[in-house]
Amino acid sequence: MKQLIAAISLITASMLLYACPKYEVDYITFVNKSEKWIVCQPFSIPRHFINTDTLFRCGIGAIGILPDSLYKFSSLNHSGWETDFRAISHMQFLVMDTETYSKYIAEPCDTIRKYVPILHRYQLTLEDLQRMNWTVVYPPEK
Repeated sequence: MKQLIAAISLITASMLLYACPKYEVDYITFVNKSEKWIVCQPFSIPRHFINTDTLFRCGIGAIGILPDSLYKFSSLNHSGWETDFRAISHMQFLVMDTETYSKYIAEPCDTIRKYVPILHRYQLTLEDLQRMNWTVVYPPEK
């Protein structure tokens, strides 16, 4: 009798788990573990781009992230990052110093590109982000 109850319980649990919808990741968490305030510019790279330069993208802006804090980047279409990656090949995150960026933010894009150095560039695929548990850490961990 105990074996019959255990078998029914196992079958029921399997059916419930099979019926659950797949969980979609809604956020990419960007963690600033540095001692400086940084700005981060996200850019989703469409599949038709073969390679992109490490350039500041005009008109997109950048998000300020305080030291020892994090920012959650929402899914592009609010449908989940796995779905978004059907249309994009990579997510690029450019990290810049807030002080320098703030100094040139009102300048033309060419001036920003010339005087605001990129501290780090992340260009991550779906597989990279899954492996990293959807968390990007600055400065990069070894």
